[in-house]
Amino acid sequence: MLYSFIDATPLRIAEVHRLAPGILFEHASLPAGHSASSPDPAQRARDHVLAFTHGACIAESTDLLTMDGRSLRLELDSENERRFCRYFRETPTRLHLCIAVRRGDGLPVETYAAICEGTIADKPAGPDELGWDRLFVPTGYRETLAQLVERGVAAGPRPEAYAAAARAIAT
Repeated sequence: MLYSFIDATPLRIAEVHRLAPGILFEHASLPAGHSASSPDPAQRARDHVLAFTHGACIAESTDLLTMDGRSLRLELDSENERRFCRYFRETPTRLHLCIAVRRGDGLPVETYAAICEGTIADKPAGPDELGWDRLFVPTGYRETLAQLVERGVAAGPRPEAYAAAARAIAT
């Protein structure tokens, strides 16, 4: 079955193909005017899937949390990545990823989540299209998650979350 991967970039689709080769994806966009602003990544991913009105689809959403659970989502906008990194540099954080999957029309939305611990990078690094991944260094690595993804390294929360989704889809 072919799944529409909602608002994913080509680099993200390639990463997920490596992580879950049994799931076939094509890029899809949300309908014009749709926005998912829930502070909860699971609800944001779910909202994206529910807004996509037909067929099997997948969406993901992430949030960066301090170790005490405070979301850094509102601290960042597209204009201030460098300032964000300077202010939060080396702050211990958790990258929280949620994937929402609908296997077909009229079927329920399933969610899969994973969390990876790490720190905020000294400066953004890696492809722009990878969002939070440019700002997050997973524990045990020296490069940002975006740099690791670009090199084909399976790190961060995606391997765990997509493996769970792939197992569920296969059954």
